[in-house]
Amino acid sequence: MKKPFWEQTYQDKSVSTFSKGPTVDLKEYAYLLNPRSLVLDVGCGEGRNSIFLAAQNHIVEAFDLSKAGIEKAKGIAGEMNLNIKFWSQNLAAFEFEKEYDVILSHGVLHLPEKVYRDKFISEAQKNTKVGGFHFIGIFTNRLPATPDNAPFTKSLFDVGELPEKYSEWEIIHHLEGTFSDEHPGGIKHEHAFERIIAKKL
Repeated sequence: MKKPFWEQTYQDKSVSTFSKGPTVDLKEYAYLLNPRSLVLDVGCGEGRNSIFLAAQNHIVEAFDLSKAGIEKAKGIAGEMNLNIKFWSQNLAAFEFEKEYDVILSHGVLHLPEKVYRDKFISEAQKNTKVGGFHFIGIFTNRLPATPDNAPFTKSLFDVGELPEKYSEWEIIHHLEGTFSDEHPGGIKHEHAFERIIAKKL
């Protein structure tokens, strides 16, 4: 099977596969985090959010299925003298060994089969400290998966499904809609997304 487009751009150190700097929600709401928060970045890709938070003196652990993405993230962090624990891991096989203050996942949880992503969200909620935060961004079925991403997209969320999973948490931020983006090599996509920032009560 053909590899997803990001595997190629992860191997090119001269470009950013998604966009430089942290995701919009994290940039806007990072002020909520306690100093030296313990963070888990799930599906970290090239490490854009991990690097942003480590530069703010948070303690960051991050994994991604892509070995190329992890190698690139390690290289960028090394150039910036940031100490981040990066490793390659399949989300479906991940098991929590500790509690975190913050768990991030952007553009990832719609990729595995529904049984794995639902189990992951449930375990992530259990392994978040009271007062901790989840920053989650996913793609919904308001639009179909783009043809090149469809083979890798196993469980687009229903609109409203993500915030429903956080009904017992405080929803600090919620946004749902569509957006267009462009990746290196002129790859253009239109996606339907939903994102939340939620605080464990």
